[in-house]
Amino acid sequence: MDKTIELLEKFRIYPLTEIIEPPTYCYINNKPSLTIGNFSLINGKKKAGKTFLLGCIMASTLNNSTQIDSIQGCLPLDKNVVLYFDTEQSQYHAIRSIKRICALSGNPNPSNLYAFGLRPLSPEERLQFIGAAIMNTPNVGIVAIDGIRDLLTKGINDEQEATKLTSLFLKWSYDLEIHLVLLLHQNKNDLNARGHIGSELVNKAETIISVTKQEKNNIFIVTCEDSRDIPFNNFSFTISKDGLPESCDLPDIKIRKIKDPNFIHSEKHLSVLSTLFKGVLEYTYGDLKTRLMQEFNIGRDASERFISYYIDKSWINKEQRGKSSYHRLNVNATSFFYHPN
Repeated sequence: MDKTIELLEKFRIYPLTEIIEPPTYCYINNKPSLTIGNFSLINGKKKAGKTFLLGCIMASTLNNSTQIDSIQGCLPLDKNVVLYFDTEQSQYHAIRSIKRICALSGNPNPSNLYAFGLRPLSPEERLQFIGAAIMNTPNVGIVAIDGIRDLLTKGINDEQEATKLTSLFLKWSYDLEIHLVLLLHQNKNDLNARGHIGSELVNKAETIISVTKQEKNNIFIVTCEDSRDIPFNNFSFTISKDGLPESCDLPDIKIRKIKDPNFIHSEKHLSVLSTLFKGVLEYTYGDLKTRLMQEFNIGRDASERFISYYIDKSWINKEQRGKSSYHRLNVNATSFFYHPN
């Protein structure tokens, strides 16, 4: 009974408790993006520049420097150790990634960087190794895991394992007052993080960062897909002749932003859905496409992508009746913005 009372008291939230902003370990474009007790997700297509961006974040936290004019680390002295786990690259490429981080930080051998290449291990062994390293390394502030997929024994679509792994990340970040930066590929056919593990991480992450590559000019575009705080503005970088990321002017992606729901902030989507479904129980597929075309000033093909995006997010539910499909707002998922009256 005493243990139960202790737990009840530990996790109880009192209405009069003073709200204290959590310490920020990294700012992106002057917005608090990586805070204590949370994890964030970087996703993108294969070879889209995710590891380059992760390296910039790690370099910034090693010595609280500014990287590619947009990323500013700010680890306190008592939490300034950075752990880096590479789960998928060969030893050659993993070492090259670490040397790149050191070059960006201006120190060839930072004493507060501990990096590990875990490719030879099994998924279970990798996860055990990461947990042991986090638990037994003093003063850890930031933990990077390049390759979440390689920690799963049953694949990306096992719901139970995805929930268990995500819960473990939440526990580590909370109990040890650290921030985890996680990398995961996007689906081949859209911009969503892969599988059930992607859905779980997106739902629980503090900041969701997407990296896309413009092949024609070799520019990488960084976008804040979602954030529990104020989202940072988009920025871009390219790769110098020395193989290091360097800032560059953001390309004109206005047209893509309009046609791609991933480049529109969630608050905007949910606000529009709240308006569309005010006093309306459901829409046919055609009617919903028409309304979205009007609200976002987009074409018919783009409106179909928006509807698929909302279904993937569980913001709307699709019901098939005969040859027609009907779409209803998922009030439980959108209750913060939905006002029925």
